[in-house]
Amino acid sequence: MARPTKDLENMEFDGWDQLDALIVWADQEYCCEKLGVNTDTLTKKIKERFGCGFSEYKRKRQEPMRINLLKKQYDVAMSGNVSMLIWLGKQHLGQRDKIEQEVKEVDLVFEA
Repeated sequence: MARPTKDLENMEFDGWDQLDALIVWADQEYCCEKLGVNTDTLTKKIKERFGCGFSEYKRKRQEPMRINLLKKQYDVAMSGNVSMLIWLGKQHLGQRDKIEQEVKEVDLVFEA
């Protein structure tokens, strides 16, 4: 006789809501531990409900947070925060600190 399947909908801590809160920050093993399911079960349930694997679902759940965070950083930069302006320039505009290297010719003397 097979074990009964774990129903994420009726879990004591809101199953999918709990997963959505965890998945943005945690890896699959941690999510499974907190939900009380094994990785195969979680992967199967995500596939059934969303038609994708854990990694793709995680990426989809993280994207709105990343966009909001970048927007907030942009707002801080545009309010005059010079450090944030520099950081965003480096990250998104390919800007970098100027690094000058001077190459000197060295006379080498070899003694036999």
